[in-house]
Amino acid sequence: MKKIAITQRLISNDNYYEVREALDTRWAKLFEELDFIPIVLPIDINFKKYFKHFQIDGIFLTGGNDLNSLNTNDLSRLRDIFELNLISYGIENEIPIFGVCRGMQIVAKYFESTFKKVKNHVAVNHKLIVSQNSKYRDNLLKLDIVNSYHNFAIDKIGNNLIISAFSDDKSIEAIEHTKSKVFGQMWHSERQQPYKKEELDLIKTFFNND
Repeated sequence: MKKIAITQRLISNDNYYEVREALDTRWAKLFEELDFIPIVLPIDINFKKYFKHFQIDGIFLTGGNDLNSLNTNDLSRLRDIFELNLISYGIENEIPIFGVCRGMQIVAKYFESTFKKVKNHVAVNHKLIVSQNSKYRDNLLKLDIVNSYHNFAIDKIGNNLIISAFSDDKSIEAIEHTKSKVFGQMWHSERQQPYKKEELDLIKTFFNND
């Protein structure tokens, strides 16, 4: 059974000062469907201890919080720092990295992509147009329609990344690295109820194939 590290969003409490970490409960349900064990990473603990102790098989970068460069605030800045270091560690140690929504964006940022604001990408569905050269083309072609919950998209793709899929309005919906095992998607598999077998298969393929 795969042990997958997973990051959380940061939330500021309105009534008194307290920064909270949160993870949609649907992630646990998704991991149950995948037959993965989630290893939740707190932001203020050295994550390297988790990897050494638990022999983690992969990394999931989740949604929530804009990138600090797109919406400047302390929580986004803290999460950016944490996840950029995590990506670096994952690549250096050949640990597979899968990003969802913000998770894809922080991967794109790591490889020096640029971003733009987009319209009509919140709480809508898009048709997926798959690139010919994606390593995950067979899985992506089976998805057809995906959900969308974001206000920003990649403008120019960064170093050693390729576009895996577009939406029907040409917005970049998925990316992958040409050398390292890194993949990102803008849609939320955990929000799809019931879960789509095709989306589960994509995630399983990514983490199970060498």
